[in-house]
Amino acid sequence: MIVRNTVWGLPVAVEMTLIAVASFAAVWAYAYWRRGEVKMATLGGLLGVLLPAAALAILASELLKPPTAGLLVMPLFNPHANLESWMVWGATGISLLILWSLLFTLPLIKPLSGIAVWGKSRIAMNTLGVLMSAFGIFAAVYTGLVLAYERGIPFWHSATVPILALFMGIAAGSGVYAMLGRRETAKWTALGSALVVFTWALHLHLSSIGSSAAAFSASGASADPASLLGAVLALAASAATATNKKFALVGGGLLAIVAVFLIRLALLSWGAWEF
Repeated sequence: MIVRNTVWGLPVAVEMTLIAVASFAAVWAYAYWRRGEVKMATLGGLLGVLLPAAALAILASELLKPPTAGLLVMPLFNPHANLESWMVWGATGISLLILWSLLFTLPLIKPLSGIAVWGKSRIAMNTLGVLMSAFGIFAAVYTGLVLAYERGIPFWHSATVPILALFMGIAAGSGVYAMLGRRETAKWTALGSALVVFTWALHLHLSSIGSSAAAFSASGASADPASLLGAVLALAASAATATNKKFALVGGGLLAIVAVFLIRLALLSWGAWEF
């Protein structure tokens, strides 16, 4: 008997999309700071704080009871933490992304720059920028690792899922800046979106020739409107941002983020156990 996943649905798809956006927005924040563009760096830094915090809140409300929700903040340092759980490592990584992003961003906000004295040190800011970027990339990949670790659901237990998550982070995080007409992010939004479609198609194919549960999931996901629309929007986002024309970047960036959400939703919705 094959039973579809009913635990991780729409809210978790939103949570993982927020992480995808924040992950590479944080990377771009450091890149813009290096270019001397403080406003753009501040935007990415704030996204690296607010979106992961919202994601942890959604995760806590969906998967944990209120009394234990606080364990999602730096759970790796809890003496009773299960170090074999990707949830523990992931939530800790997301918590550290929030911390590094906050410390990186505070000196960029004028009213707070006098208090955040470490902002006067270029070494300190470079260190924080590298840490923020590294944990942003980790957060993107983690949203795939936490699914791939689930051996009971063959559709998720695949090496392509973390790779798909990485490309989703590139597409969505770069897409935020593309929406603002930033041409330097265009090729990354285009590349990330195209690779999302390619990896998703590869994942569906490999699943279709796998176990019966994986094949069931692949068949359902292939015909799912969210999957089909997501692939179309991702290709449209890639085509639009590849033009590198400012008016096309706005729509292309938005389409990339929506596409990431829809494909993520299809991936989650069609996970299935076989008994």
